[in-house]
Amino acid sequence: PRLARAAPLLAMLALVLVAGALLLVWIGRVPGGWAVLDRESFAAFLPMRLPRLVAAAAAGAALAVAGTLLQRLTANPLASPEVLGVSGGAALGFALTLFAASAPTALMQMGGTMAGGAVALALVATYVTRRDMPAERVLLAGIAVSALATAVLSAMMAVGDARSWAVLAWLSGSSAAVGPREAAVMAGLALAILGAALVLHRWLAALPLGPGVAQGLGLPLRRARLALIALAGVATGAATMLVGPLSFVGLMAPHLARRAGFARATDQLAGAALIGAILMLAADFGARMAGFPYELPLGLFASLIGAPWLLWLMTRTAR
Repeated sequence: PRLARAAPLLAMLALVLVAGALLLVWIGRVPGGWAVLDRESFAAFLPMRLPRLVAAAAAGAALAVAGTLLQRLTANPLASPEVLGVSGGAALGFALTLFAASAPTALMQMGGTMAGGAVALALVATYVTRRDMPAERVLLAGIAVSALATAVLSAMMAVGDARSWAVLAWLSGSSAAVGPREAAVMAGLALAILGAALVLHRWLAALPLGPGVAQGLGLPLRRARLALIALAGVATGAATMLVGPLSFVGLMAPHLARRAGFARATDQLAGAALIGAILMLAADFGARMAGFPYELPLGLFASLIGAPWLLWLMTRTAR
């Protein structure tokens, strides 16, 4: 499908996002069951709930934008931060920061995570920029980088150090430790990444047509590839730092946006960002409430919510 006018559906998705965030702040589970918070309880819980909802939505939007960039860059519907090794590199960067520094700060952990994701993408980019970037070679390079990062991370955790438990807890994905400052930084980064991607919409429209057509249109192919890969790496690293390696959202959201009719580059970027934010909002709420009073992994609910929806959209037949 292809929407002639994407603005009405984008506005509806934005409205759903805002309404969903407000609703999820007001309702929740207490020892006696489900409840709607009164004014006093709402004021007490707002400083705890709002930052994690903002962070989850921003992380979902950033991962969705990263997935859209990579899928359009490679003209490959399977491309995502997860498939191209970015999540594995980000996880390894986080673990290396914990093991290398005696008292790593939150800024150091974020920097290490972003650097790990960027290095993983750089390794893939070094391989594919010397060729015509066929889909199978991109996937093979990404799988190799991801396998290497996973092997090194497993070896580090097998030592039995106490820091391994911190890495394991982070890998499960959770926004419980997010504060107002981290949420504001993540929201600002997500908006900046989306804005930068929208500025590069001409590149994203030409790259899926193939390198020959893109160069014929005057696109600086090498520079465009490196810029988009760097932008996707920053987006994935920042989101991974806050909520763990949940890059499956980066695979689903662009497809969901495309199936909804967002065909143009700008429309798909905006639609994927909103869908990714909505998906992560719902996942965060499910992770908090399904196993109350215990919190379940955020990545589990992101997959449980998005995967059936994606399967239904991919298998339904048009009337």
